[in-house]
Amino acid sequence: MDRRTAILDGALEVLAEQGMRGLTHRAVDAAAGLPPGSTSYYFRSRAALVTGCVQRLVERDLTEDVATVDAAVDAAVQGAGPDLPAVLAGALTAVGVRMATAERQRTLARYELSLAAVRDAALRAELVAGGDTIRRRGTALLARAGITEPDAAAEELAALLDGLVYTALVRGPRDADALAAWLRPPLERLVRGLPGAV
Repeated sequence: MDRRTAILDGALEVLAEQGMRGLTHRAVDAAAGLPPGSTSYYFRSRAALVTGCVQRLVERDLTEDVATVDAAVDAAVQGAGPDLPAVLAGALTAVGVRMATAERQRTLARYELSLAAVRDAALRAELVAGGDTIRRRGTALLARAGITEPDAAAEELAALLDGLVYTALVRGPRDADALAAWLRPPLERLVRGLPGAV
């Protein structure tokens, strides 16, 4: 992992553990295990560091979460699995479980940034642009799956998954199996109700 990436992953860790108030160059240096001054060398201002955090979140979302759903849907479309709505719901459930468990820190960091964006127009613009990138990929994926209104479907699925993960972080369940059993039914109901879902 290159130093810039290590810094941004350290910054996401700081956001998750200390919130926006704790996000300082010094705290990120410590979290990343780097000498003092490393973060400020790559990110001169706090605003630049925050922008970097948003970009890193999008990068990880695309390479980890979206890629998981993408692969499952492609396999189902090519006839390598059970019915498509079940595959899509299963893949989204797996992403939700990972967001609330193994990737809990990243998810908490995202929510910290989202709350800060309510009062910060520049941060809001960065988050909206990042979210739009994810939704474009989701829209293309759903179109390949035969969903006839993929733009609206991507918005609905993202909102439902986000709300469910947020609730899980606050109220539980925490166990991965219990979480999967709790997440899957509402996700599958929405997927099966999408126009064009088989």
